[in-house]
Amino acid sequence: MYGGGYNQQPYGQPPNQYGAPQGQYGAPANQYGAPPANQYGAPPSQYGAPPAQYGSPPTQYGSPPANQYGAPPAGAYGAAPTQYGAAQTQYGAPAHNQYGSPPTQYGAPQGQYGAPAQSYGAPAQQPYGQQQYGQTQYGQQQQHYGATQAYNPPGQYGNPAGGYQAQPAFTPSAGGPRFLGVQIPAPPPAPPLANLPNYNAQFDADRIRKATKGFGTDENTVINTLMPLDAFQVDVLSRTYEQQTGRSLKTTIEKEMSSWLEYICRLKSLGPLGGDLWLLNRACKGAGTHEDLLNEVLLCRSNEEIFLLKEGYRRQFNKDLVAVVRGELSMKTERMFNMALSGTRDENPIVNHQQVQQDIDTLYRAGPGKIGTDEIGICGILLQRSNQHLQAIANGFPQRHRVTLSKMIESEFSGHMRDGLLHIARFAEADGNGVHRDAMLLEAAMAGMGTKDERLCYRLCRMHWDRQRFALVKNQYRQMYSRDLVSRVKGETSGKYENALVALITQN
Repeated sequence: MYGGGYNQQPYGQPPNQYGAPQGQYGAPANQYGAPPANQYGAPPSQYGAPPAQYGSPPTQYGSPPANQYGAPPAGAYGAAPTQYGAAQTQYGAPAHNQYGSPPTQYGAPQGQYGAPAQSYGAPAQQPYGQQQYGQTQYGQQQQHYGATQAYNPPGQYGNPAGGYQAQPAFTPSAGGPRFLGVQIPAPPPAPPLANLPNYNAQFDADRIRKATKGFGTDENTVINTLMPLDAFQVDVLSRTYEQQTGRSLKTTIEKEMSSWLEYICRLKSLGPLGGDLWLLNRACKGAGTHEDLLNEVLLCRSNEEIFLLKEGYRRQFNKDLVAVVRGELSMKTERMFNMALSGTRDENPIVNHQQVQQDIDTLYRAGPGKIGTDEIGICGILLQRSNQHLQAIANGFPQRHRVTLSKMIESEFSGHMRDGLLHIARFAEADGNGVHRDAMLLEAAMAGMGTKDERLCYRLCRMHWDRQRFALVKNQYRQMYSRDLVSRVKGETSGKYENALVALITQN
């Protein structure tokens, strides 16, 4: 008998069906499925590695023939209302994997049956801290980070009563996660980068420590050190600085600086993902809601970016981002952001032109073509179609109905929903990549009486990470307003705050 623990009869020939009522899975000793003095799946010899694989009849273990225990009637395995066993755990596998579909084949040598997949984002079989800059193997482990389904243990914040909340899977970006148009370091629990080629984080950390030590602060040194860095360099600098001083770089900036200079330096020090998480928390914290921030951080995002935001928010603030945003909004605006946070956009770059024409007709019938407006019908198209598809809609809508998509939205909507849908429509219009829209947003932060400093800070900082695209935005701004962006910013700001913004715009 296999493993010496099943001495009643051979597998497949118990007195009753496998898993008969008198002995449940995980029953006391001497019952089928409970090897003595060992957990199921860990007998003295590794479960699943005998000379002949356990349970290797014509069908593979995990796909029993019809009428075997656990085979749901008239449906795919696992399609029953509840999974085999309790609602919170699945037969022989971690809660985040479907029964019979562990990350590796049953009985694979690297782990015992039921062992969890490799950590999210961790490079496979690579020593801690030895990833090469820009070459992390994020997303290449046994189970892609985008396919994770486990959220919180039962009873934790935001967890449904029946068990784990499913997260839609997506295809991770090649080479590592991408956020705001650039590759970023894999977030925890992936091992952090220890160093980078051609970048001396120790030197920069020491410069900032000396500039903020003692009486007074050399703000220009901090600005000149921090602003030229990319996402990976900021990440390594932040870790190195905390190792040297015992205090985070963010805390040092908060203590040594003030006003909008502190704001822009802190946002830069957090990196692309960390900065957006901080902005989301700021948008939903306290009385009132910062609607512009919600629009710009959550709309027009890829499925990968939505996943990273939700996971990062839960990890950093121990809250469910969907529940937090829902608590800030109401009625159909809440439903619009629920669609955005679902992370299920069509991301196929190939445009189906027949579907484009159907969507154009649907948008018209839901708006100008009827009495009243079908807000959810319009949101369903604008929030779920790919960027390429939306660009085709934006180009085709005025040809068919003699009004631009953004003008139609302005006439049919009002308030926060109008601003959110305009943010999407203007992304698709003109260049189809939001460059024209972003140039307009920068000017809007400086136009009129007074400067909208917060909007200017977070718009410049969020745009500057993708340097190639930011160059297009600066060129578009010059074409639209016949003025260089640097000179425009200098005319609206002063002092060290001006130096920091100019350093962002002119960084190499």
